[in-house]
Amino acid sequence: MKDFAKTLVIILLGTAVAYLLGRFVAPILAPFILALFLTFFMDPLVDFFQNRLRFPRTAAVSTAMLVVFGGTGLVVTAVITRLIVELVHLTAFLPDYIHNIKSVILSLQSKAEAYYLALPGDVTEFINEKVTGADYSLDSILGRAEKVTGTLLNALLNLISSVPTFILLIIISGIATYFMAKDKGILIDFWLKVIPEPYGRKVLEVVRDIFYAVISYIRAILVLVTLTFLQTLIGLHLIGAPYALIMALVIGVADIIPVLGPSAIYLPWIIWEFITGDTVFAIKLTVLYAIVIIVRQVLETKIVSNSIGLHPLATLVSMYVGLQLMGAIGVIAGPLFVIALKACGSAGLLRWKS
Repeated sequence: MKDFAKTLVIILLGTAVAYLLGRFVAPILAPFILALFLTFFMDPLVDFFQNRLRFPRTAAVSTAMLVVFGGTGLVVTAVITRLIVELVHLTAFLPDYIHNIKSVILSLQSKAEAYYLALPGDVTEFINEKVTGADYSLDSILGRAEKVTGTLLNALLNLISSVPTFILLIIISGIATYFMAKDKGILIDFWLKVIPEPYGRKVLEVVRDIFYAVISYIRAILVLVTLTFLQTLIGLHLIGAPYALIMALVIGVADIIPVLGPSAIYLPWIIWEFITGDTVFAIKLTVLYAIVIIVRQVLETKIVSNSIGLHPLATLVSMYVGLQLMGAIGVIAGPLFVIALKACGSAGLLRWKS
């Protein structure tokens, strides 16, 4: 019982410290935290160049950074270039799309009024009481929708155009990553000299396990999101959908949303195509949606659980509890918390048995 109480106190204190560090310290040290993640991320590639290809440590680190940063830069540049073209085109034609939407809704409204007039008097009176005083006019709704959409598009364009403001962050992180990766052994020796045994080595073990698990978890999420994005992008191109890249990116981002995922975009889009009479395209979109959902459901639990080394049930419970306590970010924070507990237990910092 004493060991249990001690373990519980350590967990609560550790959680509080982690929250405070994440809330106040992490934003200040963001470039160096990113550099630490990149160091762990590149470590297998650095070891490959150093051990298999017999590169010196400095050359191995430089080559690994060139592969990671260069490859990422090329992909991001290509995506942003195409995205700007589609966004500019969409922004220019947005009023036309709003006008078409308004025409369709007016047609549906006239049909709804016919059904409404055929309803019994008590039902129509009840409906009138509920909508009295509310601004449900079509012009009002579409006006707000157009304003919101335009704001989002402008914000996205501004975000893309402000990419140079992140250059300083990338430069600092890149330099820090190089020195952390190159002098990893020196930094570890320094830590072990400063922190007395056995705590120094145990802390290193915990940090190593947590970082590798976090990287594996992020990698798993990115694999799922990238898979959804690529399936959607290729599928939309094949069926001739407009703004394929924009929609694929939106659906890929929506894939992170708990419970809803790609359905939050696909289902309204499919319903709209059926309403507007484009049945053939709606069917094609439905088939694409089914493929994306089936592939994701088959791979999600397996990929995430295998990547972070947790049982699928533990992963599911931690994601659900995190969602209830912290919202959408809890879906990621929940499993990370369980990973941290597991790493502390493996290092002997926590005692699970009396």
